[in-house]
Formats: sequence, C-alpha cells, structure tokens
Amino acid sequence: MRHGRRRITWKGTALVVGAVTAGCALVTYVPQGESVDAPFLVEGEVGETLDLTYAELTVTEVRVADVLTSPAEAAAAAGTFLVVDATWRATQGETTFSGAEVTDEQGRRFWPSTRGGCSTSASAQPGYAWRATYCFDVPRDALEGATVRLARGDQTEEHGGQRRDAVAVVDLGITPGRANQLWDATETVSPEAPGYAVATTGGDEQ
Repeated sequence: MRHGRRRITWKGTALVVGAVTAGCALVTYVPQGESVDAPFLVEGEVGETLDLTYAELTVTEVRVADVLTSPAEAAAAAGTFLVVDATWRATQGETTFSGAEVTDEQGRRFWPSTRGGCSTSASAQPGYAWRATYCFDVPRDALEGATVRLARGDQTEEHGGQRRDAVAVVDLGITPGRANQLWDATETVSPEAPGYAVATTGGDEQ
C-alpha cells in the first residue's frame, strides 16, 4: 500500500468551499427566532418571592379603588383602579425598576397611572427592601385572570427594554367571583408613599 499525502483535487476543493459558503449563508440569512431576544419570564403568585437574579420581587397585596387620594389630589377611575403593592430587593447593585403593566385574558395591556401618588417605577439599593404601589385604571372585564408584569427594563410597546432579561409575571388570583366582588366594592385608597419596607419575622416588625 502506498503511503503519502492524499491528493486534493479541484473537485474536492469545490465541494469544501461550497459547504463552507452554504454554512455562511445559513448563518447570515436564516432568520433568528423571536425567542432569541425574548425576556425570561419568572411566573408566580401574590405573596410569593420571585428571584429575578438582579432582584427579588414580592407582590404583597392586590386591591381595587374607585378613588385614589393623596395630599395633592383625589383621582376618580374611568373603570376601577387595580392597586398592586410590591416590594423590590436589589441583589447586584443599585437598580431602577422601570417596567410595569397589567395584562388581561384578552391580551390587552394597561400601564400604571401616576395619579393619586402611585408609582410607575422604583429604585432600590442592594440589601434593602423597597416598597412601591402601582395603580392601573382598568375596565370591569379586565379584572378576571389579570396578571401584572414587573421588570427593570423600560416599558415599551414591544418590551424592547426587557430583551434577554428576567421579567416577573404574577397571577393576581382574580377569579370570576372575585372580579365581581372587586367591581362592586366602593373603595377609596390612599397609596402609601414609596419607601423602605419594614422587615418582618413571624409577624413581628423589626
């Protein structure tokens, strides 16, 4: 048997070049799926602490209000205010949490109101829990099955500021019966000003 280098023919070279070219074409021209840039959804429920890597988030309470009051104004809802109390705890550094919206079962999205002293964003230092109250003016048929989406990325139509980042999606636990009760209730809520949350252990304030 004769040993030595294998002779490379032009035909073989053409095949190799063709394969490399085809591979480059695939990398260049195959569309990237939307999932590549999609946010990482961390789902949970009211009262559950969610780990978003850059922060821990807990939605602590959900209420409704016909009227929001603050020292500066009294604001009446066009539908009803869905009031969401949340606590942020940054874990990597000082962080601003700019994204907040409620989504109903029909896919409609509602952004937070600044009326009545409510928050549209929050900032927190690492190691400290920071409370914020978000208020969303929603119609009656948006209550059932509603979820709140909270994140550090900016709130935009296409969630552009949240790409490849963790985002909390919290089920507000509003069943059909609960939705009716909430809508029928006549409530006035005075949102608490944003600030450091009081740590609790076994129900005792620290």
